[in-house]
Amino acid sequence: MIIDIGLQKKDRKVISEALSRVLADTFILYAKTHSFHWNVAGPNFYTLHNFFKELYEDLIEGGDAIAERIRILGYWAPSSFSEFSNLSAVKEETHHIYDASDMLRQLVLDNELMVRRLKEVCEVADVNGDLVTVDLISNRMKVHSKAAWMLRSHLE
Repeated sequence: MIIDIGLQKKDRKVISEALSRVLADTFILYAKTHSFHWNVAGPNFYTLHNFFKELYEDLIEGGDAIAERIRILGYWAPSSFSEFSNLSAVKEETHHIYDASDMLRQLVLDNELMVRRLKEVCEVADVNGDLVTVDLISNRMKVHSKAAWMLRSHLE
């Protein structure tokens, strides 16, 4: 059945491809944040353990919203680890990090990277007249900006 939501197929494709990249970023960041939640230790264990949980729970919800938008636009959302790894600018953690400060630093950098990547998607969606995606991505930018600030605050 033809999709008629006021966006041309070629425009929906470009937007979906951009969304697929941030979905991959979101998934890799989710896995990293969840790993840090499991493995954090030290004097701030309880606070960071719970904070990381809040972050990864939001990431899974945000990823779901992004994947659903890709489907609404008529394309398949990436769903394998290899697809996520190939598309993501966020790099997975391949060795154990035991220091909470290192975890926090990595998550600050990753959340700031997410803001920049989301800005790219927002620009693509805006140029192509997709206000729904602009709204979704603008909200995700707010979430990641706030997360970066809150994570950074633990390091000051």
